[in-house]
Amino acid sequence: MSAPHVEQLLSRRHFVIGSSALAAAAFSGGLWGCASGEPLGSTGAPASPEQNIADIVLYNGHVQTMVSESDVASAVAIAGNKIVYVGDDSGIDAFVGDNTQVIDLDGKFVSPGFMDGHIHAPGNWFNSLFQIDLTGLTTNEEYLEATRSFVEAHPDEEGYIGATFMLNAYQLPDGSNPGPKKEDLDAICPDKPMLIHDVSYHAAWVNSKALEMAGVTADTPDPEGGLFYRNENGEPSGCVSDAAKGIVFAIMPNTMTNDKLEQAMYKFMEEANSYGITGITNITQGGFDIIDMYHKVEDEGNLTLRMRVVPTMREDCTFDEVLSVIKSYNDSATDMISSNTVKIFYDGVTESGTAVMLEPYLESTGLGKDWCGTPVWPQEDFNRLVRDFDAEGIQVHVHAMGDGAVHGTLDAYEEARATNGERDARHTITHVCAITDEDIQRMADLDVVANLQFLMMYHDALMDLERAYVGDERAMAMYPVKHLAEAGICISGSSDAPVIPFVPLDAIEAGVTRNSPYPGEEDTDMTRWPEQGLTAYQVLEACTKNNAYQNFMDDIIGTVEVGKFADLVVLDTNILEVDAKAISDTRVVYTISDGRIVYEG
Repeated sequence: MSAPHVEQLLSRRHFVIGSSALAAAAFSGGLWGCASGEPLGSTGAPASPEQNIADIVLYNGHVQTMVSESDVASAVAIAGNKIVYVGDDSGIDAFVGDNTQVIDLDGKFVSPGFMDGHIHAPGNWFNSLFQIDLTGLTTNEEYLEATRSFVEAHPDEEGYIGATFMLNAYQLPDGSNPGPKKEDLDAICPDKPMLIHDVSYHAAWVNSKALEMAGVTADTPDPEGGLFYRNENGEPSGCVSDAAKGIVFAIMPNTMTNDKLEQAMYKFMEEANSYGITGITNITQGGFDIIDMYHKVEDEGNLTLRMRVVPTMREDCTFDEVLSVIKSYNDSATDMISSNTVKIFYDGVTESGTAVMLEPYLESTGLGKDWCGTPVWPQEDFNRLVRDFDAEGIQVHVHAMGDGAVHGTLDAYEEARATNGERDARHTITHVCAITDEDIQRMADLDVVANLQFLMMYHDALMDLERAYVGDERAMAMYPVKHLAEAGICISGSSDAPVIPFVPLDAIEAGVTRNSPYPGEEDTDMTRWPEQGLTAYQVLEACTKNNAYQNFMDDIIGTVEVGKFADLVVLDTNILEVDAKAISDTRVVYTISDGRIVYEG
């Protein structure tokens, strides 16, 4: 069999810290099952090769099926959007017809397409297209210059929203952090509300007009699960976090229309495909009608990311409202777009002092001697939400950063199981930055999925903020991933973008080394608890089949098997065999989504 040799590849590293530059991309238009070299028909019965003449054939490669670490093939055939053959090269000829695209992999690596188990699409693309964009800037002066330029260029806006600044820019030598000041924004725009998100999207910088419109004064108490940063006079100083941010954000003009989101989504998909991503757990931005936009893109044949769409249970919504939304999402579900999951916040983030901890934050933070953070929801209300969603058969996906938040979430999952009975719920906790040994075992016993962000697991700028709030020892002891894996917990991988970059190959390297994957840093010691690193196969598993499991998609994707949808990535390097520091240098050659080549590098 003859086939064109795969061309020399383009450099993969499209994403560096503070940048989302995208190289050119070309568009064209059971979890532990066993791989098989025998083609199957649509009913699962053996079918003749003539019934499965392939549209795409890949051969002469290393196909890591992810059924098990030792399950490897060399060839894959795709007919329509399904895999019709997985096996050795000798069996592939029968699937080649006159119009088959035949690709000689020349030893390249194939796996299921990468999936991101917790991401906010379209992320910073909406911001870069339509709002104040501080991406890549690091100082207060740079933030103000970019903000002023945007306001001057858009004088007719009702208000201004932007992202993202780093709280590190306001860190003081004594360890305290007053955050940015409202007066700096007042000097740019005193008569319209302004709100700029920090990199975590848990804090925001606001001007006096925004505080005024929200009714926030010196007498306004901090809400449960949130903080108003205050100046020496006790007045709100211009930085708000979590529930306090929600109070101000509620008065901001709504600029996030579905038409704008659709424009940003196309940019996001293009970038995601260039990284080998074929599926996401999309913690939605915008209104509850956003799923209509996704179906529009799908109906036009342009959706290149298989997604589970997850609405958030916000404090300003009722249980019945969110339940109704999820049921409506379920009614319109397709193979590309599914739902039946709700996200709930338990706490905030460590670097704002709003993650719920079992032990107090440092006194130097200025939060008080015994400050451990407060939950977004009172525990009784949180338990009831989890119990009631579980009773409706809905998967619950909880944001829990601190060990106190993880503990409280497990209490709720435990109560739901005791009340409603045990089922295949696949309830999830995302982040799990800190957790006790006892709760690791409890998490395993309750079959809770740990959705983790591997690019948060090394000593980066955010960890410096965490150290300032909880001290070196506690910050260095975060993300005990190996302990979680050894307990038998299913670990899925994600980015939480736009909080951090969503490049899976960078994340896989960091998950192995617990060090920075970036040039100029990966040869230095930026490690955080390196003994907790996983093997490359374990992290790849987290970024493929374990995410499929988390999303109840393990019957249709997540492994390279006959009968499953053809969501694949082709890499120029076997990332399971190279030195770990070379993983992030690997190039994406092809990304195949639903049987279509959607990226070619």
